[in-house]
Amino acid sequence: MEKFLALSYRIAKFIFALCLVFFAVRLLLYHYHLVVFPYSVSLREGAMMTSTDALVKGLNPYDMSLQPRVMNQYGIVYPLLVWPWSKLFGTGILVHRIVSAFFVLASCLLIFFVLKKEQVPFLLNGWAVLMFYASLLYPGTSTAVIDPGGVGTFFFLLTVFIPWFCNFSYRSLFFSVVCGLLGFYTKSYTCFGVFIILSYVFLFVSQIKGLVYGLLLGLLTCLSVAVVNHFCNAYFDNCFFSHVAMEHAWASTERLNLQLFTYTALHAPALILVGVFWICFGFRSIGHRPLALYAILCSSLILYVSLGRHSGAMLWYFFQLLSPFVLVSVVLISSRYVYWPLIALPFLVFNLYIMTMADQYTIFNKSMAGWSNVATAVKEHQRILNSPLIAPLLIEQKKEVFDNGQAEYFIPGGQRPSWLKRYFKEDKRVSLQMVLFFYNLRTMVQNKEFDLIIVQPTLLPMGVAEDIRKYYKYEGEFLLYAPQDGRPYPLTIWKPL
Repeated sequence: MEKFLALSYRIAKFIFALCLVFFAVRLLLYHYHLVVFPYSVSLREGAMMTSTDALVKGLNPYDMSLQPRVMNQYGIVYPLLVWPWSKLFGTGILVHRIVSAFFVLASCLLIFFVLKKEQVPFLLNGWAVLMFYASLLYPGTSTAVIDPGGVGTFFFLLTVFIPWFCNFSYRSLFFSVVCGLLGFYTKSYTCFGVFIILSYVFLFVSQIKGLVYGLLLGLLTCLSVAVVNHFCNAYFDNCFFSHVAMEHAWASTERLNLQLFTYTALHAPALILVGVFWICFGFRSIGHRPLALYAILCSSLILYVSLGRHSGAMLWYFFQLLSPFVLVSVVLISSRYVYWPLIALPFLVFNLYIMTMADQYTIFNKSMAGWSNVATAVKEHQRILNSPLIAPLLIEQKKEVFDNGQAEYFIPGGQRPSWLKRYFKEDKRVSLQMVLFFYNLRTMVQNKEFDLIIVQPTLLPMGVAEDIRKYYKYEGEFLLYAPQDGRPYPLTIWKPL
C-alpha cells in the first residue's frame, strides 16, 4: 500500500507540475500582450499619465491651478515611481505598464517568499502564486494597467507580512507603518494593512507593541499629511475627500452581492478542498499562524461594509485585499497532509483553469481595429477635445489633454459630508476652478480653437454639448475596443463648421 501511495504521489506531483507550467505560460503571454498593446486597454489609463507628464514638465500635479485637467484621485507615489523612467524614455504607455508589471510580479514574489518561510511545498507555493497572479491580471480589473493598484497591493502586502516575517519586532513594526503610509499615498484603501496589524498585534502579540504601533502610526500620519498638504494644495481634495463625498453615491448592495457570488464561484474548488481537509484533519491543519485567517476576517469586513459595494469596481478590491490571505490559508491547510497531491490535484488545477480561462491573449490582436486610424487623426491635428480613451495618445504625441477621465470626480472633492463639516471646511476653490474650466472650454469651442473633437456620446455634455452642436459638424461615430475592460467604447467625431 505504501509503495502504491508513493508512486501515485509522484505521478500526481508530475501532472501538477506540468499543469502549473502550462498556466504560467498562459498568464505570462496574456500579461506580455497587455503590457505591449500600443493603445488604451482601459478607459481611464490616461489619468495617471497626466500626473507623470506634469512631473516630467516640472509641474506639481496637485496644484489647484492645474485642476481638473490633471485630476488624479489616487495618489502621488505611482507617478513618482514612473517619473524618472519617463524622463529617460518619454511619458508613454509602455513605460507606465512596465512599472505596473514590475509591482504585480513583485507582489507575487512576496507571496512566494511568505509561503517558502512557512515551508509550504514548492508546487503548492507555485499554485498560490499563479492564482494570485491570475487575480491581479483578471480581465475587467485595473491592477495590471496604468493604475496604482499594483504598487498599492505591494505596499499592502509588505505592511502585513514584514511584521509576520520578523516576529513583530519593533523595527518590523516601524517599516510596516512606513509601507502602510506609502500605500495610502499610492491608492488610499491599500493602507488598510496598518489596521490589520494594529489590531492583530494589540489582541494577539503584545498590547504594549500595539500601543507603540498606534502612536507611531498617528505621529507619522500627522507629519506626512502636513507635509503633503503644504506642497500639494489639491491633494486631499482629490485623493481623500472626493472618495468620502461619493461613497454613498457609489454604494450598491446589488454590486456587493454580485461580487460575493462571483468571487466565491471563482474560488469554489479551493474552498471545497479546504472544507474536505478540515473535515478530515480538523482546524489544527491551519497550524500555529492565525494571522492569515485574521486578515481574511478583517478584509471581509471592510469589503462587506464599504469597498465591496463600490458600483464602479468589479472584483479588484477582493483580489487585492482578500485573495492573498485566502490563498495562503488554502495552501497552509493543504500542505499539512503528507499525500496532499492525491486529494488536492483536481481541485487546484480546476481552480486555476477557472481563474485563467478568460485570459485569452489573442484578444489584444483582435482589438487593434480602428486604433491606427485614430492615432493618425490625432497626429494630423494640433488641438483636440478628447475622450479619456485617447488621452494616452495625446500625451505620447506631446499634445494637451482636456479630459483625462477623472475630471467628473473633481467637484465632490471640495464637498464635505455632514459628519466631517465640523472639522473640515468645504473647499470653495474647487467649484471656482471648475467654473473657470468650463468657461475656458466653452470659449475655445465657440472660437473653434479645437480642430478636432473626439468624445464619447455619454460624455458629450461636459457643459459644452450645445456649443459643440452649434459650432462643429458631426462626422460620425465609431467603436474602439479596450481589451482589459472587455468592451468597446463608442466615440463621436466633430470638426469645425
